[in-house]
Amino acid sequence: LLNAGALPNQDPINCLQIALRMGNYELMNLLLRHGANVNYFCRVNTTHFPSALQYALKDEVMLRMLMNYGYDVHRCFDCPQGNSSHSQYVTDGWTSTVIKDTMFCEVITLSWLKHLSGKVVRVMLDYVDHVNICWKLEAVLKEQELWPDINLILTNPRSLKHLCRLKIRECMGRLRLRCPVFMTFLPLPNCLKDYILYKEYDLYGQENFTGIY
Repeated sequence: LLNAGALPNQDPINCLQIALRMGNYELMNLLLRHGANVNYFCRVNTTHFPSALQYALKDEVMLRMLMNYGYDVHRCFDCPQGNSSHSQYVTDGWTSTVIKDTMFCEVITLSWLKHLSGKVVRVMLDYVDHVNICWKLEAVLKEQELWPDINLILTNPRSLKHLCRLKIRECMGRLRLRCPVFMTFLPLPNCLKDYILYKEYDLYGQENFTGIY
């Protein structure tokens, strides 16, 4: 169907969302290569950040697949509260499978998810330039084993090579990045193409499925 021109973003229930909930790497990869919008927002269970992330928090293979295909990581660090105290949200009725409309910092600091916060944020930092984290997220991250590594990244300039990769990816756009035909026409060495595409973090392509937290 996809080869015949089926559009993966037309259904009321997003096709990529179903693949994510199934944990089906092959189906996810197939849909993303055919233009599935990695930054979709679920109409029923919306969040400030693109909805796909909530299904990938426990699985690094899935998480990096989303990031490699252009997931908008910056929206996860976009918290209007900043260094101010966050209001106390009423969480009655919330479960580990239902997340209401809120910021990433409110989600990842929930009691059943905060143990994942260090690993998830560390992965995210591979796909952004300098970001500021809010007070609430920082407080939880300081309790995590990966905090020294995260703090080192947050408090130091990123490498020029990394910043160049981010700028090239921004100029290319998400659809060109996922198009193998377009990449073959780029007048760049294969090693540089692989760097732009984050091949070193492509756990699915490497058949490395050990990244489940």
